[in-house]
Amino acid sequence: MRFDDVKESALMAFDTLRANKLRSSLTILGVSVGVVTVIFMVSIIQGLNRAFAGQIESLGSNTIFLSKFAPSFGRPPGPEEIHRKDLTMDDAEALRREASSIAGVSPIHRMIAATARYQDKQTDTPILFGVTPYYEFVHSQYVASGRFINDIDMQDRSNVCILGVDVMRALFPYADAVDREIRINGNPYRVIGVMEPLGNFFGQSRDNSIFMPISTFDKYYPDRPFPEVVFFIIIRPHSRAHVKSAMDEMTDILRRRRRVPPNAPNNFGISSQDSLLDVYNQLTGATALVLTAISFVALMIGGIGVMNIMLVSVTERTKEIGIRKAVGATKLNILSQFLIEAVVLTAIGGLAGLIVGEIASLLMNKYSPLPAYVPLWAIAMGVGISALVGIVFGLWPAWKAARLDPIEALRWE
Repeated sequence: MRFDDVKESALMAFDTLRANKLRSSLTILGVSVGVVTVIFMVSIIQGLNRAFAGQIESLGSNTIFLSKFAPSFGRPPGPEEIHRKDLTMDDAEALRREASSIAGVSPIHRMIAATARYQDKQTDTPILFGVTPYYEFVHSQYVASGRFINDIDMQDRSNVCILGVDVMRALFPYADAVDREIRINGNPYRVIGVMEPLGNFFGQSRDNSIFMPISTFDKYYPDRPFPEVVFFIIIRPHSRAHVKSAMDEMTDILRRRRRVPPNAPNNFGISSQDSLLDVYNQLTGATALVLTAISFVALMIGGIGVMNIMLVSVTERTKEIGIRKAVGATKLNILSQFLIEAVVLTAIGGLAGLIVGEIASLLMNKYSPLPAYVPLWAIAMGVGISALVGIVFGLWPAWKAARLDPIEALRWE
């Protein structure tokens, strides 16, 4: 076909749409709903993926997470994981000593919901961390004022602490916190520093924290069971290129130390940023599949509407088709005319759906906690799918019109 033929067919399609505004609008509406569903689905999944990747990136692009539990999201540890042998400070020291790909090791004890008090100010929500002097380097998180824990604090099991920004604001809204004495769960501590702002991680503030020497933590909270206290180790390789080799070395060292038989699975969990993203993508894959199925059902309903309207249009314009054939129009001319009309119809519906979907994603970002993001490929996919719906569901009506006998068509009343 020549470009002029396509252009003429497109102009005739627009004329037909203008002549049948209500019918065309209802057809466009069906396609628009399908495209909005597709865009909405993609924006939610992509927004969640970007948000999750950003949250993981905020923990450090090269960090490796080690605990006795297998990595998971939203799944509580099973009985076998809970009864596994705990990781220890000796394990952390062995990793630091034996793994050549590792630049730093940060063992951490975590207790949820400690009580901190200064004079008449009190907060009951901080997370209490027992850490080592390596914490700053491994996590790339540093004090904004004062100092961090040092080796002398560890050796003396000193009652010193570093406050997160949220805790500092709760206890010292109008004063400097450094060198003040506070009570944590009833025990006195001297504040030696305040951390720089760390932001949120999946809606939970990372600034609502208190850090103390891990030896001091063990002094006051020995043998606290899970889930009251959790012990885990964060590892920093020399670079991102060393992540895989560091994980292999860690696995070998820990299997030897924990006497895991050669054919038995690991009784500990190691996860990097990439492996956490893989686990997350596996969890969201099923959701994306269900949403995709719903989207295609909506598009199919819109496509059936297009087919019905186009069949009605062919019936109403039978005499017109006969006249065109009588003056020399070929089957291809008639086929392309109705097929292009269907594509124009669905393309307009697709564009309307894209606009509504984009507005919906912007409103969701502004007024809801769910992130939404519409990538360029999703916009192209929306337009392409709407055009494809026009071709698939418009083909039969167009073929029916092209096969009409011109004599019988001219006799049509």
